[in-house]
Amino acid sequence: MISGYVWILPASTTAGWILSWWGPRWIRWSLLAAAAVISVLCVAMADLTKQSPARPENIGCSPALECADWHPVHWFEAGLFGFACCVLLLIPTIVTEIVNWFEPRATANSPR
Repeated sequence: MISGYVWILPASTTAGWILSWWGPRWIRWSLLAAAAVISVLCVAMADLTKQSPARPENIGCSPALECADWHPVHWFEAGLFGFACCVLLLIPTIVTEIVNWFEPRATANSPR
């Protein structure tokens, strides 16, 4: 089951991305870059916290299984969904930048 906390990073990234269209374009790119870095850090946090095993007597698992805490799953999900959100928002951003780059050139070459 996916926790509600997992959606905080993609939701805040999407909201900031939508609001950034009323500002300079460097804000959009900075937001996407920062969200991607935070997503990678979430995945790294999941990898670091996965190394610490939980106590088997508290969970009821055999010591041979080396029961691990499931909280790293939430860090991994948050990082994965956050990074996927960045990639999905990057596509329209790049397309818009390309259109904006070619648009003044097309109007300058059009006969009047």
